[in-house]
Amino acid sequence: MGSGVLRVLAVIAGTAVIAAATHANVVHAGGYGSNDAALIIAIAALLAVGMGFVSATFAEGRRLSAILLGICILSGETYWVLLNAEREFVARDALTAPVAEAQRKYSDAQHRVETAAQAKRSADAAAISEAAKRDCASNCANLLLDARDRADAELAAARSALAAMPVPPSAVPLPERLGIASWAWDLIMAASRALAVLGGSLAIGLALHGCRERPSAPAERRERVEIVEPPLAKREHVARFLHAVLRPDPDGHASLRALHGRYGDWCPTPQRLPPAELGAELRAILEVLGLRCEKVANDVVVHGATICDWSRT
Repeated sequence: MGSGVLRVLAVIAGTAVIAAATHANVVHAGGYGSNDAALIIAIAALLAVGMGFVSATFAEGRRLSAILLGICILSGETYWVLLNAEREFVARDALTAPVAEAQRKYSDAQHRVETAAQAKRSADAAAISEAAKRDCASNCANLLLDARDRADAELAAARSALAAMPVPPSAVPLPERLGIASWAWDLIMAASRALAVLGGSLAIGLALHGCRERPSAPAERRERVEIVEPPLAKREHVARFLHAVLRPDPDGHASLRALHGRYGDWCPTPQRLPPAELGAELRAILEVLGLRCEKVANDVVVHGATICDWSRT
């Protein structure tokens, strides 16, 4: 699944969470006709896109504006969190109200039994201690016995009423089993739901803003090093050729055509000069050396030098 699809799904899910929480808060405030309904909806819309806009503003370099805007949006989010927490408390109180009333009645019945039992013990003690006294007349004894009988009847009635009442269930069974106080459990539940709604707004902001791609390090370029031979110095090249194949000889002579033939053996093909350039360089060097050249038929004869035997090693 591509990142684009995940961003769209995050926007849809975050919008659904905020919309549901907004509806619940509006209903809690008195419905869509209440005075706070418009403010609640507007703050929800701001939370949906605010954090993404703050991130984009910060990335553009307007950091002071982004920080101030972020503080204002955090104030709105604080109001949103507290509003959700208050709604959570009210909803839990309404949910546990019948159970709390049943627990109160059962507790009153238990207290009635305890009070009646205490009155019964007092009446029994008075009947035993006071009726045995000499100065207690028959009328006094009858009063004590009547008080004891009434205490017996009240205790029996209290026990009968308590036995007829079912034991009420716990309003918060899970925190009681975990050993968590009821008020602490309410805070945990309210904070969890508020943070879930806040997470929906952050998901929308992150999905809308996206993330900047980090500039990747440029790939290491491997330069190809090619050995390039320096350009050929024609005059020096031809001078080396003459030094290799031509020897001074006052009585000798050498054919320029023969020199052309020897040049093919002396020089490899890639560096070989064209015949016209080779001839021009040969004549220029021979002129500098002071060797006389004579044209004979279709050849040029160089006097004062001979071609020596040469072989490539």
